[in-house]
Amino acid sequence: MTIRIPRRAALALPAAAAAMPALPAHAQATWPERPITMIVPFAPGGTPDIGARLLAPKMSEFLGQGVAVENRAGAGSTIGTRAVVQARPDGYTVLMGSISFLTAPLTMQPMPFDPVETLRVVSLVSTSPYILVVRADSPARDIAGFHAWTREQGARLNYGSAGNGTPLHLGAELYKLMMGVDLTHVAYRGTGPAITALLAGDVSMVFADVPGATPHIRAGTVRPLATLVKNRIEQFPDVPTMAESDPRLADYEVYTWAMLVAPKATPDGPVMRLNEAVLRAARMPDVAQRFRELGFDYVGSSPAEGDERLAREKAKWQDVIRRANIRVDL
Repeated sequence: MTIRIPRRAALALPAAAAAMPALPAHAQATWPERPITMIVPFAPGGTPDIGARLLAPKMSEFLGQGVAVENRAGAGSTIGTRAVVQARPDGYTVLMGSISFLTAPLTMQPMPFDPVETLRVVSLVSTSPYILVVRADSPARDIAGFHAWTREQGARLNYGSAGNGTPLHLGAELYKLMMGVDLTHVAYRGTGPAITALLAGDVSMVFADVPGATPHIRAGTVRPLATLVKNRIEQFPDVPTMAESDPRLADYEVYTWAMLVAPKATPDGPVMRLNEAVLRAARMPDVAQRFRELGFDYVGSSPAEGDERLAREKAKWQDVIRRANIRVDL
């Protein structure tokens, strides 16, 4: 399905950003000498925002400098991501993103920037499953009922996602393709606003990340129908997976991750210091416990392992976007 949205010329990446000088060698030895800005490319409440706000205070302790979280939402995460791509590559501006910072640019033609070519990974921090939720009073009482509901109602039903070009958007479009149904997409600036719209009755369903949906599930205001990963998850073991709900969805799997990245030319010194700080922060008992409660599966990685994963994910999602013929012009 081809999706067209009015283009914003502001997404063009200035060539000057790619030529920006790196941090001098002598400065790396004393890094950091001032506070660090951690940009989250979504509104508060989603997976990367929750992860950033859990990790930033601990990282500040380990680095001896403040780590400030700044939300820059919009355009499927490309506004916040572009700010980091264009930033001076000195380690003082980093991105705590989900898989969306990779997938959103891949849906655009021309691609505003190549996330693999313009960013380097500090560390993969965690992975997190996605989940399909409806309002507690929805006529879809379970996933079988949901399949029947979408088949009968089609485009009269609308779904909310965390933004155009995000995996939650792509995951819903993949569901439509695999099940042969039609649904109407409504994009929001993150899972939090999408669930707010669900509670208000503005959308019929939300393809959400588990950390963003969990408080509402626990409160009983939304009903979980299925997770979007292959195996049932610890937080909601009674919730079936999409893959087990229908033979046509046997290969269906969509999930996200939290990943800390920096501009591509950022030197190894600051990257390794940030890597050490974020991994130490994620392993702190109180942070690790909160991660588990929210549905984060702690992973951690070296910068090199993270770069390899980013390249693999790019290849995977480019193939899905091509087969689903998804194009988003922002």
